[in-house]
Amino acid sequence: MRSVRWFGRWLLYTLIIAVSLSASAARAQDTPATAQITTPGDGAQLFGAVNITGSALHPSAFDRYTLEYDLLSDVGDEWAFVQEPVTQQVQDGVLGTWDTSAVPDGLYRLRLRVYLDSGDYAEAAISNLRVQNSQPTPVPTIAPAGVAPGLDVATPGPTPTSPIIQPPASNPQPAPDTAQVQTGPVDAGSSASLLQRSSSDPQINFERVRQAFCSGGVIAAGVFLAIALYFGVRRLSRGGQRHPLAGDNY
Repeated sequence: MRSVRWFGRWLLYTLIIAVSLSASAARAQDTPATAQITTPGDGAQLFGAVNITGSALHPSAFDRYTLEYDLLSDVGDEWAFVQEPVTQQVQDGVLGTWDTSAVPDGLYRLRLRVYLDSGDYAEAAISNLRVQNSQPTPVPTIAPAGVAPGLDVATPGPTPTSPIIQPPASNPQPAPDTAQVQTGPVDAGSSASLLQRSSSDPQINFERVRQAFCSGGVIAAGVFLAIALYFGVRRLSRGGQRHPLAGDNY
């Protein structure tokens, strides 16, 4: 009897655990797969080898993921593989590398599909990806009139800069007089009356003439007094001598 109870209890516990595991598996199966493309984004311009990043995973039922591209200008829905299907989950990493040099230039769309072991899948797609590997055709230049085609036209040089005129100084200094200035000592009275002479506009200094006349008069008066004094002294010296008279004996 005791063994029957023990067996029944063990069976009950086993059933509870099995139901719990089944419920967890069912919930995991109901969780959708993660399919996300991070880069490139919609409308990106691509050339050469392009890394495609994102996430492709599922917590319990992951089977594989695929990367495919389609040329938008083609009629129909024809997808081509970027690479072979991958059976390893990726989270926020590189999903694959697309060699865009192997496809014609144009607008493309890219698709990521994450498959579960049940056959279900989740997908993410981006569109308007412009593949541009060839260089743009240069636009021919039109030669100016009078120049033969095929000849190089000299590129005009830089326009000469007009001279910059400096504004006059706030306190302009007068131009020095070209006339020579006497550096010797000058009388204070006469120096105050001197006028600057200009070679283009000569002027007569009447004050200088008057002073010269006065100075000449003083000098003449001095010379006259000196001569008068000389003759006066000479006459006085002669007046003291006695003149011999006739009949006087020496």
